[in-house]
Amino acid sequence: MADVQLEHGYTKIANEILERLALTKLSPTQFRLILVIWRYTYGFNRKDHEMSLSFLAEATGVHKQRVKQELDKLIESNIVTVTEEGTYSKSRKLAFNKDYDTWRLQSAKGSTVSEIADTTVSKNADSTVSETAYSTVSEFAYQEIKNINKDLNKNIDDDIGDAHAQSFQLIANRYIQRRGKGLSLSPKDEAAIEKLLQEQIPLDDILKLIDQVFDEYEPKFNGDEIHSFEYVRKVLLSKYHGQKGEDTDGGTIRKHRRGVSRSAKEGSKSYEQVLREAEAARRAWGWKG
Repeated sequence: MADVQLEHGYTKIANEILERLALTKLSPTQFRLILVIWRYTYGFNRKDHEMSLSFLAEATGVHKQRVKQELDKLIESNIVTVTEEGTYSKSRKLAFNKDYDTWRLQSAKGSTVSEIADTTVSKNADSTVSETAYSTVSEFAYQEIKNINKDLNKNIDDDIGDAHAQSFQLIANRYIQRRGKGLSLSPKDEAAIEKLLQEQIPLDDILKLIDQVFDEYEPKFNGDEIHSFEYVRKVLLSKYHGQKGEDTDGGTIRKHRRGVSRSAKEGSKSYEQVLREAEAARRAWGWKG
């Protein structure tokens, strides 16, 4: 049974907004996107937040291309606004526009696919493929296919940027959650996360190791705690490379036998053979032990 309690976290939404949205014709995906935007803005007591297409797709369970199309419609309708454009390393910031008087809602002609299908598909059921192609549903579907193909042909850098931004956000969220206070990062924290991402460590490993760093941290006095992600980064790297049998520079750790060093030519000799040869050399030179 799900244990849902307000003390576990909640999102504060004005009743007037809920009532207005209940009267607004939106697609199921658009409603999902609005819920996720509320969760990561109002749910953290902030007005906007960085959200990539990949992040929204994972949060809603909707394909990334569909997310892009429906999000663009929300932005065109002024229900969602872009408060800061994205860069190669960061996603754009999104916000929900609570001033519903400024929303540019679609007319009946802009209904969803399912609504159009209910009124037009039955009429065209007996039509040929070519005739149906010019119907409202077919025109809409054709445009959707064009949009998807266009998106798939975009430069791969977009996907790389989205993946980077999503990884950054997941790491930041885990750190904020484990830190247990505050809802934002300092510029130094953000720089430390970017530096960690350059190490090419799998994201799952990073998230698990962040938990380990906090779980194993031993306060030296009352109130002692982890204050920066830079500390987490250093300990995390030490743990990761230690588990992989590597030092922090990426070089393999070499275990040396104590006592006698061996050259490359002596690498195949046993330890006892080396000792015997050393003893013979000592006697040949007349050294006394």
